[in-house]
Amino acid sequence: MSINNNKVIIFDTTMRDGELTPGVKMNLQQKITISQLLEEMGVDIIEVGYPGSYQKDFDEVFQISQIIKNSTICGLASSNPNEITAVAEAIKPAIKGRIHTYTPVNLKNQSKLSQEEVLATIFDCVSLARNYCDDVEWSAFDAPRSEPDFLCKSIETAIKSGATTISIPDSLGLASPKEFSQLLQMIFNRVPNINEVVVSVHCHDDLSMAVDNSLIALSCGVRQIECAINGLGARKGNADLAKVVTEVLKQGNYQLEINTSLMSKAAELIFEITGIAKAK
Repeated sequence: MSINNNKVIIFDTTMRDGELTPGVKMNLQQKITISQLLEEMGVDIIEVGYPGSYQKDFDEVFQISQIIKNSTICGLASSNPNEITAVAEAIKPAIKGRIHTYTPVNLKNQSKLSQEEVLATIFDCVSLARNYCDDVEWSAFDAPRSEPDFLCKSIETAIKSGATTISIPDSLGLASPKEFSQLLQMIFNRVPNINEVVVSVHCHDDLSMAVDNSLIALSCGVRQIECAINGLGARKGNADLAKVVTEVLKQGNYQLEINTSLMSKAAELIFEITGIAKAK
C-alpha cells in the first residue's frame, strides 16, 4: 500500500459525532447540504451517521451515498456483525465508501471478557467489514486508558484482519499533548505492521486540547485527522476542522486538499443548523 507521507487526510464527523452534541439533531436535507459543501471543500472522508443503530442514520447514509461523488462516504458500527452489515448496505450506492468499526480496548475495569475474546472480536468484525468493502477503518476505543501491550496487540490484529486505517481516539478527551504523543510513539515503535496502514486520531476537547493533540500526532506519523465543523461533538466536542486545517497549512510541510475559502461558509451553515458557533 503506498502512503503519501505528506498528505494529510481530513475525516469529517460533523454529522455523526456532531449529533452527539447536546440538543443537536440534523435532518436529511440538512445533512445533504452539509455533505455537498464538505465535498466542495475537498474533505476526504465524510462520516454521516450510525446506520446500524438508527433507521434515520441508515436512510441518511444511503441517500447521501447516491449524491456524493468525490468524497468517501463513511458510516460507524460497533463490533456487532449486524451493525457492520447495516453500514455495508447503507454505503452500497457510494462510489467510494468506508466502513468504520470500533472495539473498546480498555479492559482494566469494565470487561470480564478475556483478551483473547476481544482479539477474536476484532478479527471477526474487521474481516467481516473487509468482505463488504476495501476501505475499512478500525478504532481502538478508549486507547489512552488501555493496557499498552494489549493495545498494540489489538492494533496488530486489526491490521492483519484487513483494516486499512487505524484510529487512535482520545475518547474521553483526557490526554495532554505530551501523553498523547508518547502513546502514539509507542504504537509506531511497537506495532510491527503499523506502516501498512494510515494512522488516524480522533481527539475530544474536554480539556481544550483536541486541536493541539491532533497536530502533535502528525509529527508522530499520523496522517488522518478526524474533526468537525465548529468543533461539534460529544460533551465538549471534537477538534475544530477550520482550526486543524489552518494550523496544518501553517506548518508548510504537509499536503492538504481543502479549499480554505469555503471554511467560513461551512461554519455559518453549521451555526444556522445547530446554533453552535465556531469556537474563538
